[in-house]
Amino acid sequence: MSAEDLSGQWSGEYAYPQGFGPVTPFLAIIEDKGGYISGTIVEPDMIGGETLEALIVGTRGGTGVDFTKVYAPSFSARYSNPVDYVGSVQDDGMTIRGMWSLLDLDGRFEMRREFTREELLEREAEAKVPTTISP
Repeated sequence: MSAEDLSGQWSGEYAYPQGFGPVTPFLAIIEDKGGYISGTIVEPDMIGGETLEALIVGTRGGTGVDFTKVYAPSFSARYSNPVDYVGSVQDDGMTIRGMWSLLDLDGRFEMRREFTREELLEREAEAKVPTTISP
């Protein structure tokens, strides 16, 4: 893998500075089209107990990654401010590490690629193929 295409499914976590809040896991689906990235993130609401959904949009240049996360409108009353993520793709192309920032807060994040775009499409196709049962 390389940093040339970040498309796929990524699992990760972000942490608050100095243990201010809980370490929060997330799942990201990223589409990378020539360095422009977009996608979705789902994560647990560690305070309210719901599942939060957000859209991401940003860029990739070389090993650098920069994207903004905006929570879905249904969560905007509590999570109205965008969160900026800036990181770098590690040498294996399977890990991104960096910092996030929101107003006066910032912290670290790390995400690991679980599936490439091709692997996701293959898994989706397999799920749609009906299996036959022999008598």
